[in-house]
Amino acid sequence: MRKQLIIPAEVDQRLTAIAIDTGTTASEVVRKALTLYIIATEKKQQGLKLGFARPDQALETEVIGL
Repeated sequence: MRKQLIIPAEVDQRLTAIAIDTGTTASEVVRKALTLYIIATEKKQQGLKLGFARPDQALETEVIGL
């Protein structure tokens, strides 16, 4: 399915940079970001949280507002 969206110029610049850095397309970056958002919202409904941790440490940064 094809969708169209309008994003601010600075977000487009970041999106393009991420695509270049990862050797993929902006569309693939958006697909992966949406997949992560879907998973995060599903887990939030289960009472879980999204965060970042180093492999050998406890949660370092909790992502809120999803």
